[in-house]
Amino acid sequence: MISENTKGAFLISLAAACYVMSDIFMKFLSSEISIFQITFLRGLLVTFFLFSYCYISKASFFVKEWKDRLVIAIRSILEVIMTYTFLAALFNMNVANANAILQLIPLMVLLGSFAFLRQSPKTHEWIAVLVGCLGALIIIRPGALDFNFFTIHALVAVLCLAARDLLTVRLNKNIPSNIVAFYSALMLTLASFLLSKDTMYLGELRNSYFILYTAIFVSIGYIASVAAMRFGDVTFVSPFRYTALLWATVMGFIFFNEIPKFTTLLGGFIIILAGVYIFYKSKENRKVS
Repeated sequence: MISENTKGAFLISLAAACYVMSDIFMKFLSSEISIFQITFLRGLLVTFFLFSYCYISKASFFVKEWKDRLVIAIRSILEVIMTYTFLAALFNMNVANANAILQLIPLMVLLGSFAFLRQSPKTHEWIAVLVGCLGALIIIRPGALDFNFFTIHALVAVLCLAARDLLTVRLNKNIPSNIVAFYSALMLTLASFLLSKDTMYLGELRNSYFILYTAIFVSIGYIASVAAMRFGDVTFVSPFRYTALLWATVMGFIFFNEIPKFTTLLGGFIIILAGVYIFYKSKENRKVS
């Protein structure tokens, strides 16, 4: 029997890989159309895919409890802000650099769990957070030429993602993950439609099929990330997001010939080390208990 934590770890790793692949195709499209046009076109497909999946699986679109509706609404708003801020950073930074900053998410989730989930912080968890912050400072390097307006965008995306994951824990587990993902995709699509002022013609895109690719990857990522945070222990599952940095480094080199700076890799490694440290200490504590 596979444990819920193992399932959660696999799902978050799958989500990380899918999001990076979606980012690759989004970055290709950024040279042809605006960020709002891209998210709208992708959102149409993602919403359709998720709606079809919900319909086929006979999942109810009606959420009974008003508290769950509120959580889904706030979670969806955070998803919208996160998407725009991260894509703005991605379109103006190396793929690996933008994703390296995202590696702070598990540590931010950990901090949030202390404050909002009333979990008591342990000494090793505080050590991991402080070490992770050191890694982040090495990546961001305030005052250096690489630190700019778009770096701040990436940091805002980190805060939104961490808050989103913490809210997801609050949801009733009887609500299907695909329903939660559907409402997030729907809100993002509507927001993109309202914010996009220009007319969109798919025929003018040289790589219009990239819209389909990014929609497929982000759809899988949506469902996998929601399921992972709901069915696995949040402090156990979150560190497996770090696999995204490996994917981002490899894919950025293959598609854009991007070579991350040493400080980016060093900072990312330190953050990952902090996350792995939490993982092993948590495992030891479970064995003792």
